[in-house]
Amino acid sequence: MKHARPLFDPATLYRIEVQGRVDVEWLQGFDSPAEISVDQTVQVEDITVLNVHTDQAGIVGLVRRLHGLGMTILQFQIVSEEE
Repeated sequence: MKHARPLFDPATLYRIEVQGRVDVEWLQGFDSPAEISVDQTVQVEDITVLNVHTDQAGIVGLVRRLHGLGMTILQFQIVSEEE
């Protein structure tokens, strides 16, 4: 396990699918280095797909904020930078 790569790198791209609409400007308003954008190519009624580029602490904070809003997270995945 000497060469094991950590699951969470300092700069990781995540894709989070949530039920409902999310105000990205409000999410960005927190003291967080996360870069958050809405994936406009995925248009499904009442579902928002967020592309988030951040570190592990940033993603934990974002998930907590979404939970605090009562949002249902439908899917959470780490996206390869090559995609």
